[in-house]
Parts: sequence; C-alpha cells; structure tokens
Amino acid sequence: MAYAGSRTMNVGTWLLPEDEDAFDRALRDTSPGAAWQCSQPGPPGLHPVHLHGSLANAMACGGRGIQAFLHLPIGASLPSTVTLADDVPLPDGPPIAATVQLLRSTRRHDPDGTYCDHDAGYQHPVGGPYFDAGRLAVRWFEDDVGSGAHEVLLRQTREVRSVLTATTGPARIKDQNGRPLTGYRIGPAAQAMAEATGTLLGRPGLQRFQLG
Repeated sequence: MAYAGSRTMNVGTWLLPEDEDAFDRALRDTSPGAAWQCSQPGPPGLHPVHLHGSLANAMACGGRGIQAFLHLPIGASLPSTVTLADDVPLPDGPPIAATVQLLRSTRRHDPDGTYCDHDAGYQHPVGGPYFDAGRLAVRWFEDDVGSGAHEVLLRQTREVRSVLTATTGPARIKDQNGRPLTGYRIGPAAQAMAEATGTLLGRPGLQRFQLG
C-alpha cells in the first residue's frame, strides 16, 4: 500500500529458487555491490543476522528461507545488528536509506477449500495445492532521506525492477470468470511447474488463478 509522501515499489511474484537465482545473478552483474541480508526466525536480536554474497545463501541462512533484504543504496554501510557472512567484503557506502524485501513464493495446501473474494459462489477443490505469490517491495519517504539520496533510490529501484522484468515474464492469469489480472511476474521455472502440474497460483485474499 502506498502512503502519502512515499515512494513505493510492490510487485507480486511467483518464483521458484532457480528463478530467484537467475534474478540475483543478473542483479549482481548489473550492480556488483548487491548483497542480501538474511531474516532469522524468532524475536529480533535472538539470532545473528548476516549479509550474504548471494540471495540463495541469505534464504538458506537459519533454515527458514522466507524472505531476504537488499539494502539501498547498493553497497550501503552495515547497521550494527548485521555481521558479514564468509567471503563477503565489508561495504563502505553511505547509510541505508531504504530496504528492498524479497518475500519468497510458497507452496501451500488448502485442506478445507476456499472461496474467491470476487465470486462467493465458487469453491476451490478441497485439498487443492497452490503456489502463493511472494513480492519484491520497497518503500521510503522522500522527506526522510533527502533529495540526493531520493534520486539514488529512484534510479536503483528502477534498476532492480528492470532486472526482475528481464528475468521473469508477465503472469498471464485469469480469475474464475475469465477476467485477466495484470501486474504480476512469474519466473520461467515457476511457469513451467504450474503448466506441467496444473498448480493454481495464489495471492493474498484467498484468490486462486490458473495460467492461461
């Protein structure tokens, strides 16, 4: 959700780990200083948090693999709560002005079936598996970061989104009434999986969609 005065990017994604890897490699080709912070389970401060040289390592750290974070500007200096993972050089850039979240897409299972928000008369098959959307998101407030940092954030956010666009495709999906839904991206591996298995694609609000 955008708030007054904020600059926001929020793109729904369906990515398998191999799609995440392709996105990360392309991002690091474009911005060699890009590094990802892991997100440890449990209360803040209970577990060490690391800066990793790859998205895959950040997702694997702690064994949970739900989300990872990219500090902006790329190469920003570390906060005191984050330590370096092995073989990651110490960033010495300006302070962090915004943080990109990559929330991982998740395979889920509906034991009782669900209803679409837009169609109360449709019930999904009981026990139907689905692939819930993740997201690539960032938000900051221009007045908080200053004009110089704001321009850097705008440029780098466009670069991150361009890399996502280059490594994924538009998700061509329709709701149960045949209406198209736009604005989501899907990785090649995720699309191949959904097409081969007939797995429904999900998004918040208990909505499920098929590629088509």
